[in-house]
Amino acid sequence: MQKNILKTMYSEWVLRNSLYWMSSIAHWKLDEDDKYWLVSFEHLNDEIEFEFARLLNDYKLREKLQVHTVQVRTSIIDNVLRSIDSRLAE
Repeated sequence: MQKNILKTMYSEWVLRNSLYWMSSIAHWKLDEDDKYWLVSFEHLNDEIEFEFARLLNDYKLREKLQVHTVQVRTSIIDNVLRSIDSRLAE
């Protein structure tokens, strides 16, 4: 059973993270062409399809949050590294 997903809908990061978590409940294979991610599931049923959709939505939201918080996260990392550097210099 194959699902063709437009590449404009989900990034590779979203798709691969979702499929990683699908590994515990379904065997899958990922291919691609110019326009689509081609996801094949060994046995596709409602449970698998709903879980895959849930994971895609979850990781799409995570991706959006990462874009909006990148400056804050970078600032926190820089401050922590500066603090460690100054403690090591003492």
